[in-house]
Amino acid sequence: GLSLLAFLGAGYTDRGSERDNPYSKNVRMALRYLMNQQDEEGCFGSRSSQHFMYNHAIACLAMTEAYWMTRNPRYKKPAQKGLDFISMSRNPYLAWRYEPRGGENDTSVTGWMVMALKSGKFASLDIDPDAFEGARNWIDKMTDPEFGQVGYNVSGGSPARPEGLQDKFPPEKSQSMTAVGILTRIFLGEDPKTSKMVKMGAALCTEKPPVWNPDDGSIDMYYWYYATLALFQVGGKEWKTWNEHMKDAIVKNQHKEGSGSRTGSWDPIGPWGHDGGRVYSTATLVMCLEVYYRYDRVFGLR
Repeated sequence: GLSLLAFLGAGYTDRGSERDNPYSKNVRMALRYLMNQQDEEGCFGSRSSQHFMYNHAIACLAMTEAYWMTRNPRYKKPAQKGLDFISMSRNPYLAWRYEPRGGENDTSVTGWMVMALKSGKFASLDIDPDAFEGARNWIDKMTDPEFGQVGYNVSGGSPARPEGLQDKFPPEKSQSMTAVGILTRIFLGEDPKTSKMVKMGAALCTEKPPVWNPDDGSIDMYYWYYATLALFQVGGKEWKTWNEHMKDAIVKNQHKEGSGSRTGSWDPIGPWGHDGGRVYSTATLVMCLEVYYRYDRVFGLR
């Protein structure tokens, strides 16, 4: 899913000759793979992992964007079924977490679900009309009204970290959930120029811009991805500050030609690097660098 989002974000679909689109086969095979992994209820992938809802949301977003960009009817049904599974999985009046209608919610899973639903809306697919309001209720619940920090599952709290890695990657060095929160607010229609919570959240993110320092635990590619999307929409001095730091941190640390199998990739450094590996780190940072020309087109926000 992440790899497909990176290809699609650069404009590569399943169409075109090998000369015009050298990655059409990669995209086509990846989409075919996802379709083969979808079950009868619409869930993409196995449900054996504790975090399968993440897998589904990201795969559904990729499938929905592929349909939006190509209008290929082959992708419409799996995209719609994936969105239907998201709607079915939401907790009444609120949001999502690790189990369909499991009663618990968190900001991280909710952010991915909102992105898939927003993409589905622009693709003219059917979405749950109450889903966005439920997501808004959850983000409001998780936002500290005084400072604007958004928590993972506690109001104004810190982002989550894998067990045993809290000391290596201190949560206070990241504003990943705040970034998810302000992006979600913008997707749900809040004007970044007038929204108090968006403004406060953007200020918190610009206080912790991307810096490639493998020694102090501040590298958090998940945070960088969401904050890049959010601050691009905010614009102004917040985006200018973030963008300069982002380019410096990301571009200079990509493995250059001559790095063997690592060429073009980024090392999976960060709290989620062990889980996602080099594909996760590379796709995520590629999507950061695509923000200039991607998200105004895909989500129609600008």
